[in-house]
Amino acid sequence: MLSLSSLARGELAKGAGNTMVSRGVMTMLLRVMKVRDPSIILHGQRIATICRGVSELLGWEDSQRVQLELSALLHDLGKIGVPDHILRKPGKLSNEEYDFVTLYHHSAVSLMQSLFVNTSLLSTLGMLHNNFDGAGLESEVGGCEVPLGPRILAVADAYDSLSSPKSYRRGMTHDEVIKILTEQSGSRYDGNVVRTLNRWYETQGHGLFPLGDPFGENEPADSISVEQRNEVVVLTQILNILYQFHSLYDGFFIVDSDLNYCVWSAGMPGLTGKDMEHVIGRSWQARDVKLAPIAQTGGRSVETPEEIVPQVLRNGRAQFGTRVCELDESRQVSVDVYTMPIMDGPKKVNGVVQLFRCKGGVRRQSREYVELKLAATRDALTGVANRGQLETQLRHLLDDFHNHEGTRSLSVIFLDVDKFKKINDTYGHKAGDQVLVDMTRLIQHETYSGELIARYGGEEFVVLCPDTDLQACVRRAERLRSAIAKSSIGGIGGLTVTSSFGVSTGRLGDSVQTILERADACLYRAKETGRNRTCWEDQEQDDSTEHADPVEEGESLVSIVDGVFLFEQDIEVSTSLELTAMKLNAFISSADMKVTHQEQGQLKVRLGQVGFTRKWGSTPERQAIEMDIRFETSLESRENGHSKTRRRVNVRIIPIGKVPNEATFELRCLQMMMQLRSYLMGA
Repeated sequence: MLSLSSLARGELAKGAGNTMVSRGVMTMLLRVMKVRDPSIILHGQRIATICRGVSELLGWEDSQRVQLELSALLHDLGKIGVPDHILRKPGKLSNEEYDFVTLYHHSAVSLMQSLFVNTSLLSTLGMLHNNFDGAGLESEVGGCEVPLGPRILAVADAYDSLSSPKSYRRGMTHDEVIKILTEQSGSRYDGNVVRTLNRWYETQGHGLFPLGDPFGENEPADSISVEQRNEVVVLTQILNILYQFHSLYDGFFIVDSDLNYCVWSAGMPGLTGKDMEHVIGRSWQARDVKLAPIAQTGGRSVETPEEIVPQVLRNGRAQFGTRVCELDESRQVSVDVYTMPIMDGPKKVNGVVQLFRCKGGVRRQSREYVELKLAATRDALTGVANRGQLETQLRHLLDDFHNHEGTRSLSVIFLDVDKFKKINDTYGHKAGDQVLVDMTRLIQHETYSGELIARYGGEEFVVLCPDTDLQACVRRAERLRSAIAKSSIGGIGGLTVTSSFGVSTGRLGDSVQTILERADACLYRAKETGRNRTCWEDQEQDDSTEHADPVEEGESLVSIVDGVFLFEQDIEVSTSLELTAMKLNAFISSADMKVTHQEQGQLKVRLGQVGFTRKWGSTPERQAIEMDIRFETSLESRENGHSKTRRRVNVRIIPIGKVPNEATFELRCLQMMMQLRSYLMGA
């Protein structure tokens, strides 16, 4: 492996400075996968095609799309080391087999580290098997920690796996796959990515057909050279050794004879606080891993630079010892440290591998452990966080809020389904459960990725909104309330579901109980004053300001100006206006809109056509509209001299032609706003 690493380093040095993976390395890896199993290559090509289409619709730049496509092509490299009885098992993998495949995936990432594949590409591959909501990550702080790249890759991988035929089942149809992915949106997969994939498939999905697997078993290659066969054998042996390291130890790293890092395993960040990006590409340093003797008579000390690694590299003799590893300023763990030379012949030392095993046993989380953890932190019916997890995550957010002395906002939305008992009594508990599930999905689609949704109990839900002040949170609650009232929840004709909302914001000295109690009190006031409304803290004082006047029950978003219907709504965005404009261009292109006017911060577009009589038809194509889109940025002053930048997209829509009634026009506008919001909030 170190010999291949040296060759890859030299090839990379000769190429462009921003090369994600050298041509020789990429060719070798693809060749080995094709020799091992041609279906692995076809699977990777289909996923790359899906990733390219989805990322284009989300407005990604060319360099980002290329990185995502390369990740898709290489994501199954670890399968070359997986035995056939698991790789071709005619059924679902057990938890033990899933762990086996996952460890080989991490071993492949370690192999690609040694071949100097771009670290951002490897980070995408390293998070492929994490859940969208971050529940699979070893992180104490909640919220979505998984970037958009791995989310796209995970959805594309699942889509192709479900739609491809297996020996034990048929390939699912597009609609069947989308239904499954949608059901797992918000937990396992990103709902915005799933909807974007669905839009892409409707226009470009035919491109997957030529990349389909051939019918029947794959025929072996007609001629495989000795060199190609040796490549497969060598890389498989390397993966097997790396697999043993990953399965037996909590972390390890490998350096070459010049003390340059070649491998930094997935467990090392948990032992050192240093990610792969901080070490790969540079030389070993004594304080990269903070080790101290078990018995200390004085203050803290760490191993001297000449301890362990340089000694083993110099004399070629393995060392073993028990040390204290400093995780951070307040945490330490006892570890067994194995430091072994990598020999080339009896006397030449090519490098060093240092392995760490925690004294309490390997802390690697198996699939079964992760599933048990998720079961303990999620609500069984809706799949969102349960009350215990809500209080845990809110406690972490409040700690961060107090650490920043209240300069970072934190708000809470408490909501309750109106007259839920009547729904159960009239339509049955099964219908009531479906109402809760449908409403959860709607809330997930309407909230931002950094927010946490939890079921507090019964028909009550809580949404935690970090970095959100009271004004913005009230507007967000109003948007949720309006979306629930206008949606078909429960799938029962004639059933209209509404919800009441209470909003509170963090104060210095708050505890989990106090901030929730204030939000609950606001919710109670909303239910007492008529339901289907939003109440918030200090509402009497804020009523005279322009904070966020709630939309009264039944109030329409459509007004009449100069005899013409006008629909107006804002979309708050968390990304820069430049990135928002990029996503907007992708939306305009996918919807086949015509730009009629463009200037700094403003855009006008038209969509649809009217017939000779200029009357609106029954389909969106015959319901022509004009959209006036404006980018707005404002700076809000806050206490202690701090300020916060708010970014929003203001959308005004007017009809082109004769509209039959206000309700038809509003429905058309709401459908268009839902599509636009999914684009703008897709990253």
